[in-house]
Amino acid sequence: MALLKEGKFKTAAFSLCLVFMLFGLSGLSAQLKTEVSVGASYTDNLFQFSDNDLSRWKNGNEKLSYAKSTDDLALSAQLDLAYPMQYRWWTFTPSVTAKLSQNVSNTDKHRSDLAARMRVDRYYWSVSAMYGYYPYTYYRHYTDSDGTGELEKYSYERDLYRADLIVRPVKNLTAFGNVRYENMYYNEYFTEADGSRTTTELGLRYSFRPFSVQGSYSFQDFENTGYKKIDREDASYQGNIYRGVLRMKAMPLKGESTKNQSWTPYLELTKEDRYYQGNNAYYGSRVYKIFTTKAGMDFKLTPQLNLSFDYHHINRSADASSASIIRAKEFSENRISTTLKYKF
Repeated sequence: MALLKEGKFKTAAFSLCLVFMLFGLSGLSAQLKTEVSVGASYTDNLFQFSDNDLSRWKNGNEKLSYAKSTDDLALSAQLDLAYPMQYRWWTFTPSVTAKLSQNVSNTDKHRSDLAARMRVDRYYWSVSAMYGYYPYTYYRHYTDSDGTGELEKYSYERDLYRADLIVRPVKNLTAFGNVRYENMYYNEYFTEADGSRTTTELGLRYSFRPFSVQGSYSFQDFENTGYKKIDREDASYQGNIYRGVLRMKAMPLKGESTKNQSWTPYLELTKEDRYYQGNNAYYGSRVYKIFTTKAGMDFKLTPQLNLSFDYHHINRSADASSASIIRAKEFSENRISTTLKYKF
């Protein structure tokens, strides 16, 4: 595991070296662009507890004592560096993003993520490639799989590789697609959950005069590889994801011009159908229906300063052969977030 983690850091370091090497290229017209963001996000169900788990937590169940609170506030800071370089009819943009976040009450939920990208733009199309490294993502505590009955953190590190293509074939119409490949490595207590996930998305966006509409479809395939090592249940699944977005055009905060100040409301709806592929008693025939509603507003306060507010509602229903699984896996969550961005 130590060698694996060392390899991840070497990969991340190589990505950063590549980006900064590109920053040093001469003979191209370029200017470093910097964006700093700070944010706060409140959730009323941090661990995505079911109604049954919420009742058990309120009654002081020891199995859920790791949760200091079921709601929480997370504070975050993000730095984006981009270096667009013009060469004739081409624009090359290497960039890096670093993000830190920390929950106020449940401090185990801290995150520190890193991503490196390269984007190429030319007239009516663009392509990009991205690598993201997420060394620690903690979900909640579960009883470990070694038979001791101890509660342990259910956490993982993740690699993300992503490629995007955007094409504007005619005026007002944009077609886009992307492929994402992720590797997930769980901690030593839950190695049976290791696996890889591939997601392919295709979509269209059309701009009308007062607003734009966007629709996309994604197919997701998670292959659970870790369960074979210790003879556990196969947790592989496949899913269909449908997403629609309605976004109003930028409107002036005052006067008639949106050049310096404007606001933009939007609404996003997502439906995910997840089908588990295992034929075992625990995962066999299990199905999740996940609905996500997101509504928000973006405010351009000055050409450099942006403020955004958004609201998420997530609801997951479950269908399974066991009533206890359904009772444990269904949940709903509300999130309210705000982000302030400044561009240098």
